[in-house]
Amino acid sequence: MDTQLPDSLLLRHARGFGLRRRALLGRAVATGAAVAMQTVLAQPAARVPRIGVLRWGAPGDEVQIGLTAALRVLGYREGQTIQIEWRFTTRRDQAQAYAAELVAMNPDLLVGLATPAAEALRDATRSIPIILGGVADPVGAGLVASLARPGGNITGFSTNLTGVVPKQMQLLREALPGLQRVAFLGSTNDVATKLFVEQAQVGARALGIRLQTVLIGQPREFEAAVDSMQRERAQGVVVQPLFIVSQAAPLAGILQQRQLPSVSGLRDFVVGGGLMSYGPRRDEQFRRTASIIDRVLKGARPDTLAVEQPTTFELLFNLGTARALGLKIAQKLLLRADEVID
Repeated sequence: MDTQLPDSLLLRHARGFGLRRRALLGRAVATGAAVAMQTVLAQPAARVPRIGVLRWGAPGDEVQIGLTAALRVLGYREGQTIQIEWRFTTRRDQAQAYAAELVAMNPDLLVGLATPAAEALRDATRSIPIILGGVADPVGAGLVASLARPGGNITGFSTNLTGVVPKQMQLLREALPGLQRVAFLGSTNDVATKLFVEQAQVGARALGIRLQTVLIGQPREFEAAVDSMQRERAQGVVVQPLFIVSQAAPLAGILQQRQLPSVSGLRDFVVGGGLMSYGPRRDEQFRRTASIIDRVLKGARPDTLAVEQPTTFELLFNLGTARALGLKIAQKLLLRADEVID
């Protein structure tokens, strides 16, 4: 017997099968999507690295701004792709307390900005990586064994500020051709001060000028220090950079008022009213410090990374300060300047 179904009935069966097939496929896709979403939600969020930064200085200064910007170029956005715990001080006891506080947070690495800050971090931990973000002489300060082979948990960027002191004295002599007596203003709070003084002595001997060393601990001693310089008839002053990180303008103002031309190693000093500065470019310091931070966060060991040094230096003059001091800076010297502030 012929059991073939009519064409109309076959069509209805086929349509019904197609609808059921599409419904089953739809449910399968929805189920798969739900499972995939649950898998994604179940996965832990990407870990955001955390670093602790101890700065010998004040919040919002050029160093904080510059380092944050350099990290941003490498993809590290504070509060989003990286957590940064900032601490600022210009007191050694507080630096030690802040260092202990940062270590207790168990960060991925620590950053020491200026020698006293780096010292405090070194004394607080021998295991957490420490990046030097601008230390005058890390070998002389006892922070690393050598620049090429730092050893231990510390590496970073050295500003080599002690090494440029003789050049600063030479430039001061060029600006003041009759210069015979120079004072060096140093800090009792910096282990690198001894190295600065030694380099100032080298520079003074090479130029045949008399050097007076004045060491103080706090900004409130600026006036007394300048009194001492004037009693010794100093004609110019070389300023240790540690004073510049938070006290550039007050110190520059006192020196200008007392008619003492001055030089230091940081741009901040000239911006604050000092006569001139000669030292490493700050943008290079921030860029290379950020690069070292990035490499350590990605797994590099500090003891395998040589301490880097500056390759470019800049000379700045403040013409407004020169006029206030009654000085006319030679045109040939101004033409060598990287920046002239008026």
